[in-house]
Amino acid sequence: MDQKVRPSPRLAPLPVGHAPEVKETFEFSKKSLGFVPNSMLIMQRKPNLVKAFSQLSQAIWDPNGEVDRGLKRLVGHVA
Repeated sequence: MDQKVRPSPRLAPLPVGHAPEVKETFEFSKKSLGFVPNSMLIMQRKPNLVKAFSQLSQAIWDPNGEVDRGLKRLVGHVA
């Protein structure tokens, strides 16, 4: 009973080339983050979801926004 329980994803991440229609979005993520997040690799089962999530993320992290990036990072960390 002393074993550590490790959570595992319910859906496995798919390989990057699974949905060609999100190739550009993945390239942007790889360029800006250095990798494609597992969440996006899982979401590519629904390519429109990947595109919408990417647009939302870009709007939140817009460098011309009124909210300081440090505060955005803090809120993101807590959320």
